Amino acid sequence: MTSRFYLAGALPLALASCGGATALPDVTYLTKPAAEAVTPRRTGYASPIRNYTARPVVEPSDWRDLNRAQEPQ
Repeated sequence: MTSRFYLAGALPLALASCGGATALPDVTYLTKPAAEAVTPRRTGYASPIRNYTARPVVEPSDWRDLNRAQEPQ
């Protein structure tokens, strides 16, 4: 019973090996850059805390005063 399975698997492989080899497609365009004239932009170091604003801890205050301070004048 298992020899039939081996034969069924080996038969397509044997028939495929009898055929001629086909040429592979040309894929050299895949390794070329999209725009060869463009140079990469050089970037400098940017500190991750450059926009840091120190906000010291304060005691809780009335939220109404905070809302009045933030409303447009």
